[in-house]
Formats: sequence, C-alpha cells, structure tokens
Amino acid sequence: MEIHRAMVDVQTLSLPRVRNRTYHVLGAAALAANKLRYALLGYRRPRDFSPAQIDRCVKYDFEVVDNWLAYLNTYLGNPPEINGKNILELGPGQDLGIGLILLAKGARKYNAIDAHDLLAQSSEKFYEALFRRLETDDLDKAVVDELRRELERTKSGQNDRLNYLWREDFDLSVLDGEGVDFVLSQAAFEHFDDVARTIKQLNQVIRPGAVFLAVIDLQTHTRWLRDLDPLNIYRYSDFYYRLCRYVSQPNRIRPVEYSEILADNGWENIKVQPLAVLDSDYLRKVQSYLNGRFSAEDGQMEYLTVVICATKK
Repeated sequence: MEIHRAMVDVQTLSLPRVRNRTYHVLGAAALAANKLRYALLGYRRPRDFSPAQIDRCVKYDFEVVDNWLAYLNTYLGNPPEINGKNILELGPGQDLGIGLILLAKGARKYNAIDAHDLLAQSSEKFYEALFRRLETDDLDKAVVDELRRELERTKSGQNDRLNYLWREDFDLSVLDGEGVDFVLSQAAFEHFDDVARTIKQLNQVIRPGAVFLAVIDLQTHTRWLRDLDPLNIYRYSDFYYRLCRYVSQPNRIRPVEYSEILADNGWENIKVQPLAVLDSDYLRKVQSYLNGRFSAEDGQMEYLTVVICATKK
C-alpha cells in the first residue's frame, strides 16, 4: 500500500486530557444505548445535522463534490473528466443533491444505491434551494429545467439519468453491466457490513480503468464521545462489539484492510491519504487500552479520516 501525502493539508487533532477507564465505561454504555435506540427508532440520520437545515445541506453537497474533484485532480495528476461519464455513489444518504450537481457538471448518468431509504427526509425546499444555487453559478436555465425533470422522474420511480436505488441487502448486482467510470463515496464505507462483498460486486458494474474514491471516517461515531475519545470503538473486544451491534455501527475496518480488499479484486495504484490524524501523545496514552488486534503498527491508528483512491486494471 502506498501512502500519498500530497493531496491535501492534513488536520492534526490534539486532545489534552485522556481518561482511559472513564472513556471505556462511557463508550461501553454508549454502544449498548445505540443498539437499543436503533432497535426502537431505526437508522434516521446519516449526517450530524438535521435535513431541516436547508442551507447547510446544500453547502454540504457542493463541498463534497468540490472535495472529490480536488482529490481526483491530485490522484490522477490532472482535472478529472466528468463530462459524459457514468458515476456511481455508494451510500448517498438523505438527498440527491450530489447527483444533481454531478449531472450539472456534465456527467452522463448518476447512479446511487443505499441500504436505507432516507430520501423522504429531504424536502422540496431543499431542492429549490439547490436549484437556486445552480442558477446562481450561471448554469444555463435549460439545464436546470432538465435537472428538475430528472428529479421528478426519479421521485415517481422512473429513474433515468438520476438513478436512485435502495435495497436492504445492498446488492450491487442490480447495476450489473452499467459501465461505471467513477465509484465515489462519502463517509459511508465505514458503515458497510460486508466491504469485501461490496468491492467484489463492483467488478460487475464498472468499466476497465474505472476510478474509485472513498472518504472514510474511521472514528467513533457517537457524537458527544468522538471529540473526547475518537478511538473509543477500538477499545472493546470483538465479542462485546458484536453483542452491541446495531444498524450502521462502524465496522472497524482499517485503511490497510481496505487496500488489501481492493488489491484482491483487481484494483491498482491504491493510495491512502490521511485527512485528519491524531497527535502522537494521545495515541501513546490510549494504545495499550485498545483491543489487541488494533495495536499493530500497520493499523495506522493515528488516522481518523482518510481518502482512498484506486484504479481498476
């Protein structure tokens, strides 16, 4: 696995106080509480802010696309050619804003597949705000009108260029032969139950030479705990972690494992770029309190968020 450090500036997180025993107890209770909450309420919010925050949701979608294009630019050595390309997003979350933005930039088709049907959370107000932003960016009115029609087709189940699918089994075979040029994902892979199966199934979906890009959040996801103890989920035995399993629970797969799975399925030029890392002092204080299988040096436990890029042979 090659570590490529030229993509972006890396954010370093410093935590002045570490209370290992306290955090262990708090995290264990949080895992049990999350299991109960998801059993009662289900998976309801893929982001750490509400769909009712319209402006923030629109800004988020544009930032995701801009960041993807920047990462691809550095990985490929030149601006990515989106125009006329077929794109697949894995785990799009609560709206189709990213798909509409990519179509506005010239993509031929946008496919998205998720294990949860969360689109009902996005409102007409969100899409109107998104279309206004596209118009503000000097996009031709005819293009915006066509994107509006694409959205209406998708909402009525007549997927065309904006192809949204959701399946509880997250089976990518429904896209067999689609001929995808770019596989993109934002903070979703860490929630997938069977990463190896998902990457293997991509072989049925992509073209030779397709490019893979996934931003992966490796931290604890319980919001109040991640700022105190971002490696909390790695403290627990495999038995206890499985016992507290809930829908969307982070899978604890580390970057080296993602790289190995990609390589085993015919991807090459695999590059892992850390976007956020821990300072060495915090890591030194918690290392001996982590589950033993996360103590190996190649676990790269200092990595909190990464972007992984690869190219299909």
